[in-house]
Amino acid sequence: MHKQFPSYYCQESFIDVVLSADEIKADASSRWLIIGYPGVDGIEFRVKKYGSDKTVYAYYPIDDEHVHIADSVEDLIEKWKEGKIRV
Repeated sequence: MHKQFPSYYCQESFIDVVLSADEIKADASSRWLIIGYPGVDGIEFRVKKYGSDKTVYAYYPIDDEHVHIADSVEDLIEKWKEGKIRV
């Protein structure tokens, strides 16, 4: 199953919050897709690579922890635009 997401570039912060399809890649474990970045501390926005789950997680590499931040990529974009994403 190939997952597709709308890309989103934040003009105000110069950040690819959600990458374009050709830039999305799997993490080292191949269980997650790295779909974007908040632009701080090496944190990545990720979704599970397999299955139908659309949940977006913030991955904190220092703690090796995934934290639920949005129900979908569309939800992530909406929350980002509204200033509701805190990482």
